[in-house]
Amino acid sequence: MKKIVSAVALTAALTLSAGTAAYAADAQYPAPELSVVVSAGSVQAGEEFTVSGAGLEANEDATITVAQNQSAKNFRGFTKTTSANASGEFSEEISIDKPGRHWISVEGYESEEIGTASVVVTGPPAEGHTGPKDEKEPKELKADRSAATTSVSPAAWGAAGLGLLVTAGAAGAFMVKRRQS
Repeated sequence: MKKIVSAVALTAALTLSAGTAAYAADAQYPAPELSVVVSAGSVQAGEEFTVSGAGLEANEDATITVAQNQSAKNFRGFTKTTSANASGEFSEEISIDKPGRHWISVEGYESEEIGTASVVVTGPPAEGHTGPKDEKEPKELKADRSAATTSVSPAAWGAAGLGLLVTAGAAGAFMVKRRQS
């Protein structure tokens, strides 16, 4: 009986501590110094919105990069230059013509601080958009995956561990009962 209790306690300790370690592995260390904020998380194609932030050096120039994907190899987007004020804050109006999720990154020239944000552009492409020809236009995606994430919260790991603990306890109780009969 002592072996079963020890095994169940060890299983519980390992399972519940693994959730915290797995969640911490997704975190970005050290945290970025430059904070970037968009005025709206979702905008219509061609609609202007504000990209702002703080954390640059006083009067530092920075590059705002807008990309539909995060791959430098397949970069499709544009860049824009902005300048910070005496407090290291910046604000720039931009618009994006092409629908989809776009990643916005800001990098200071001197400090080399980098910050990111994302925005979802909805609706048909804005007038004058020079995208693929009509016959090559991608099919419309029916699912909204804007909130999809791959990280798992510690609570979910804890719930999984609790389920494993209950299963191990039931199996242990069954084995003890069987051994006694």
